[in-house]
Amino acid sequence: MEEIVITGIGIISACGIGKEAFWKNCLGGKTGVAPIQSFDTSAHPSHLGAEARDFNPKEFMPPLKYRRMSRVSRLAVAASIEALKDAALEISPRSASSIGVIMGTGYGSTSHTDDFFLGMLKEGPEGANPSLFPDTVPNAPASQVSIYHGLTGPNTTFSHNEVSGEQAMAYALRLLPEGRAEILLVGSVDELSAVLFHSYAAIRALSPKEASGKEGLRPFDRRRNGRVLGEGAGMLVLERKMQAQDRGAKIYGSLVACCSTGSPVRIHQYEAGAEQMARAMKNTLQAAKVSPDQVNYISAAANSTPELDRAEALAIQKVFPQPWSIPVSSLNGHIGDFCGSGTLRAGALLLSMRDGKILPTLGLKNPEFELGHIMNEPRPEQIQYALLNGFSFGGSNVCLLFKKEI
Repeated sequence: MEEIVITGIGIISACGIGKEAFWKNCLGGKTGVAPIQSFDTSAHPSHLGAEARDFNPKEFMPPLKYRRMSRVSRLAVAASIEALKDAALEISPRSASSIGVIMGTGYGSTSHTDDFFLGMLKEGPEGANPSLFPDTVPNAPASQVSIYHGLTGPNTTFSHNEVSGEQAMAYALRLLPEGRAEILLVGSVDELSAVLFHSYAAIRALSPKEASGKEGLRPFDRRRNGRVLGEGAGMLVLERKMQAQDRGAKIYGSLVACCSTGSPVRIHQYEAGAEQMARAMKNTLQAAKVSPDQVNYISAAANSTPELDRAEALAIQKVFPQPWSIPVSSLNGHIGDFCGSGTLRAGALLLSMRDGKILPTLGLKNPEFELGHIMNEPRPEQIQYALLNGFSFGGSNVCLLFKKEI
């Protein structure tokens, strides 16, 4: 099978707007986690979030365009503009039908959905704002990306909780070799809204889960006590290697293999025994004919919840005979935890490959597990193969393997 490569990266996040600003801030140890400013959190013990405060849609598109979009769609379209520019890809009427959009989102536009149905509940059908209705469905961001760029290729959205972006990339890896498209914009997005925050707080899924605990995002740390929500969008341009070379595009790396498994757990749980998590990692490596000792880095899904971090550490220990020797870190300390972070995390992984620097797990001071944790500051490391883990509550597991272009 011809290699599928990544030629463009677009990132909009709490840790930076645009790929290079994001990467510079991450290398400098900046976190996007801070007290939430966009809505009132005083009714809850949790007050932190990773908001993309510096994002201004006017810097990316005309007001006439973004006025009709929800915040989630604005984030996705802005990331797509960045990715296409980075890939030096110009869209023409002839090429539009060969370029598709594959998106992942956990919840779509929760703020617009909330506003629409509140209007209906308060004033009946006549009180519902019809302009909000198109954004009540999760596939709105993918549609808006296609509309903005005039793309008529495949358009698909995955809404699979915390592996939404990972599933989008896995699907793209199948579509391109099948010849269903020449180029794919593959992204994921979610927003930090008041209704989403209050929903997570109501089920005690946010830090601090215990009244005596200190709020914060601390993946793999003994003091971890729940997630801190974030928001943002990541967009990748994927295409066949030969085509990328023919048009002289720079190549960040290739997406080599992936595997999805399911864990038999309840909708709010992670797999405690980590058997299916480990199987997703093993099968991904086997599909690529890559041995565990060839892996140079693992981008972990760890989100500061006691359950996920413990399960992922166990999965890594099941797959790698010497788990302490393989660098492991989680990006969530920089960007917050949100379901549509998969392609943003993949973008950061590819930038690590490009520059030979692995980001640390911010907030990790006292590790609970025997892994090759990267702490405190970035570590120089030449990366040939890297795994991206995606593990969701409800038992969805996705692992993807990336390879550096030589």
